[in-house]
Amino acid sequence: MQPFYLSFSIPELRPELSHSKGLVFLGSCFSDEIAVKASYTGFHAVSNPVGTVFHPLALARFLSNCLIENPIERLDSVDDRFISWDASSKFCIGNRGELLTKLIETRKVFKQALGSSSHLFITFGTAWGYALNEDGIIVSNCHKAPAQCFTKSLTVSDKIVSVWLPLIDELKRSFPQLTLVFTVSPVRHVRDGFVENNQSKAALFDAVRQICEQTESVYFPSYEIVIDELRDYRFFKQDRIHPSEEAIEYVWTRLMQAACTNETIELIEEVVRYRKLKSHISMGDDHTMHDAKLAKKLAAILLKFPSFTE
Repeated sequence: MQPFYLSFSIPELRPELSHSKGLVFLGSCFSDEIAVKASYTGFHAVSNPVGTVFHPLALARFLSNCLIENPIERLDSVDDRFISWDASSKFCIGNRGELLTKLIETRKVFKQALGSSSHLFITFGTAWGYALNEDGIIVSNCHKAPAQCFTKSLTVSDKIVSVWLPLIDELKRSFPQLTLVFTVSPVRHVRDGFVENNQSKAALFDAVRQICEQTESVYFPSYEIVIDELRDYRFFKQDRIHPSEEAIEYVWTRLMQAACTNETIELIEEVVRYRKLKSHISMGDDHTMHDAKLAKKLAAILLKFPSFTE
């Protein structure tokens, strides 16, 4: 009997992922989910330092601001709190100076992370953007400001490509060791409408295709794995929009198969076994034996991966 699903092969991702180099994840909330998996399996992972960013142009603006000196800071006040239109609500502070300092320091630390990382994973979420009427630039977050402050529109693929191509050139000049991996989020933005969500994803797919064809960037099919290979609502959370933990684990497994050597996968499995053992709460006389097992597993990991942190 044939299986009741369609599977497909994923090209090997080169260079491979290695615990000796960091990984950076930017974009939609799906990128945060994968970053959690990376961190749990021992990789040094950095994810969305200014919060989740769904739109490709807002994401490009953040990266550009990290690379240039004295970027234009789009600060404003909403409900007696200072916010940045280029960051999430976690950068909502009562003092303008503190907000500016936090943004500058965050970009500085992130730039350092880029320098010590081998791969930058970029997940586009939606092509529907909200441009601030004041300057016509798409925001990363609306901060619950009145709707009349923004103009909503669908960004076409050619516009996305025209912004990202020169940005990638600058990224490669500054960080030649970086491999850029693009993906499209399988999370559907149904608040825009089902038809509108498909229009958005189509623009993102075409933009990523052009970007990968014109640069040395690569594509990882997160969207296809969830929507086409798993293809069942049991792999989604109760909202039927966000992939379940099982689906995220499956995508991560597919990524490891495509991007890791056998040695790296063995180390990942050792780290996972160690973390599971560490989370086990021993009782009574088993406590000493549990600690001894834990120390033995940690020593074995440190032999292969001296910079491993718990």
